[in-house]
Amino acid sequence: MKKFLPLLGVPLFLFSGVLPALSGIELKLSDDRVLNVDLAEARLISELKGYAIIAGRTCIDCDENTAIFLQKIDAEPMPIRDLDEPPEPEEFSAPDKDLPGETTALRGDRSQVEMDGDEDGVTQVDLSGESFSYPGRYRDYLTNKLVEKTRMFYGNCHENSPALLWLTEYRTDKGWMKEEYLLVFRDEGVEHRYNEGRQPSIFYIENEGCRELPGVDTTTEP
Repeated sequence: MKKFLPLLGVPLFLFSGVLPALSGIELKLSDDRVLNVDLAEARLISELKGYAIIAGRTCIDCDENTAIFLQKIDAEPMPIRDLDEPPEPEEFSAPDKDLPGETTALRGDRSQVEMDGDEDGVTQVDLSGESFSYPGRYRDYLTNKLVEKTRMFYGNCHENSPALLWLTEYRTDKGWMKEEYLLVFRDEGVEHRYNEGRQPSIFYIENEGCRELPGVDTTTEP
């Protein structure tokens, strides 16, 4: 079974004979800027809320499957303001009537604190370089038995918000099991949700602007 959660602290290259991916691969973004990536066979899938969604591999001439990677897109530099032009007045949000003295920003901070420690929640950690499953039908490389079926959607795929959604089924000794992994790109960070045994977000994949990435037929990694 392939996992969708980012694999942290795992060595990328286990054998000295494996060649790392070529550096300096350039991908053209929608605003004609160029993004440099260190992935083999890299191609741009989409851009969501300041992140480039990229398909690629971390090595060449190896048995590694293609995966989905996230890379933060640097914000465009602010235009230089004319020194003779007066600055724009600063605007402040009005306090909530139900919570006197507490602004929207403070409520967001309070909500974040309440979510810390939960399996699901909003993270402000940069997810650049993290890898996720590429969609497709995976067969065991030894037995050729079908062991996983994964679909991936990108775009406005959850409550009309930019998101990445994986729907997967994997074979176990007790039969086929279902999982869902969701990344929602919000102003305050990336919200992640994981559901085992059910796929509630399947109701949103028909949203306008939600697209499915065609899967591949391949084998699991040795």
